[in-house]
Parts: sequence; C-alpha cells; structure tokens
Amino acid sequence: MANDMVRWYMDDDDDEDDVLKPERLLQRTDRGAGWHHVQQFMHGSDDDRYWPFFKDCIGALDGTHISVRPPKRNAEAYRGRKQEPTMNVLAICNFDMKFIYAFVGVPGRAHDTKVLTYCARNEPFFPHPPNGKYYLVDAGYPTRTGYLGPYRRVRYHLDQFNRGGPPTNTREVFNRRHSSMRSVIERTFGVWKAKWRILDRRHPKYGLIKWIKLVTSTMTLHNFIQEKEEDGDGHGGHIPYEPTGDRAMEGLRDHIGNELSRGYRLPY
Repeated sequence: MANDMVRWYMDDDDDEDDVLKPERLLQRTDRGAGWHHVQQFMHGSDDDRYWPFFKDCIGALDGTHISVRPPKRNAEAYRGRKQEPTMNVLAICNFDMKFIYAFVGVPGRAHDTKVLTYCARNEPFFPHPPNGKYYLVDAGYPTRTGYLGPYRRVRYHLDQFNRGGPPTNTREVFNRRHSSMRSVIERTFGVWKAKWRILDRRHPKYGLIKWIKLVTSTMTLHNFIQEKEEDGDGHGGHIPYEPTGDRAMEGLRDHIGNELSRGYRLPY
C-alpha cells in the first residue's frame, strides 16, 4: 500500500482539543482483485470446507478498538462499553491478510453498524463489493446485499463448537464455516497489533492526532510486509449499500447452509 493511498481527514488546526474528522486508509485495487485472493485461499488447501460454497466472497469486514487519549472537549464520546477511551477503526481485508480499506478516528462509542453505514453511503472511495460478490461480517452487522452475516441465536464462534461439540443443524454448519472463514479479519488485526505492540497500550501518552497517524502508518507498513499478490480480473459495477432487510442474501445463506449440510450427519 503506497503512501499516496493514505488520505488525511483532520481539521487544519492541530489543537488536540479539536474534534477531529476521521481519516481513511485506502488501498485502491482492481475491484475484482478479491476474487483472485479467495480462489488462492480456497484452492490452496487440501479440503473442500469453503469451495465452492463461498466462491463469491472477496474479503471480510469488522471493527476494532484502539486505546487513545481523547480530546478534552469530547472525551465522553470516546468511552465505549468498557468505559475506556478508544477510537473505533472499521477495516476490510482480503484473504492475503492485507487491509484494503480502513476508516480511522471514529469515537469509540459509535456503533459498528453506524460506522459502516456512514462509510458506505458517504465515502466516495469505499470499496463496495462488485455485483454478485460479498464481504463476510459478524452478527454485529445486519445481512445486506454484498454483506453476508451468520445466523443469529445459534452457535457461531469456533470456541463454542470446540466446547460444545460439532454442529447439530444446518444453521450451525453454516455458522461454523462462516466463522472459520471470517476469522481472516481477526487474524489480520492480531498480526498487525502483535507487530506493533504500541497499539495495545492501555494508557496511551499521545494525543488523538498522533494515534490516528500511528494507526494509519502501521496499517500501511503491515501491508508492505505481507506477501505481494497479483491483481485479479475486473468486474463492472458495484452494489450500493442499503440499510434494509435483504431476502436475497438471506436466501443465499440458506442455500450455502443446505449445500454444506449435504452428506453431513446431523442429529436433527
């Protein structure tokens, strides 16, 4: 990810007390590049856990929190559920564990769905999935066209299956595969934060502006460190984000779940 792909969204005044606009980190790749990554990811293994069920998936999306020293005039907005001041970072990664988009600097109290809705509707460079493709999201986000989430109110996280045994129905079969594949974004966050331990500081001594720069810079360096990949074939058009119910994506989820369950012994 080159430096000219880093966009700054801060007020001109460098006063730490100012309420800052978020900034975005963007890797402008061909819109079909994610297709190349998912083919490598799925075909590179000796099992058929993902292929061809998730053949149209091009990456994963999630948010993560970074501890910050908030601006004095707006400190409460940065205190999230744990009451520690953080900024909410929305990120999208591909299956090479590279960040292809990040929106940095949002106050920690902001809900993940609101951050995504804002970016998808207002950010001109937001990497909307091409028509027919989608990102994986967790249950914190709604299932929308181009954003495939898990079934709710059934087991999802891998440790739940490790403790409670294998899936017992079609929805759990889908959720376990979805969770395993979506973990690429969590692993990407983990590698990034482990490489630059300053990101996990509980009591940061730097102000918000510097933390935004640190996050953006280390994400850029993370991408440089990751192995380079070829661009894939392009696709025309993209899917606009609509924050409404989506029966088509829910139908796709049902279809994938049923296909995954073929030949799978389920108690019911």
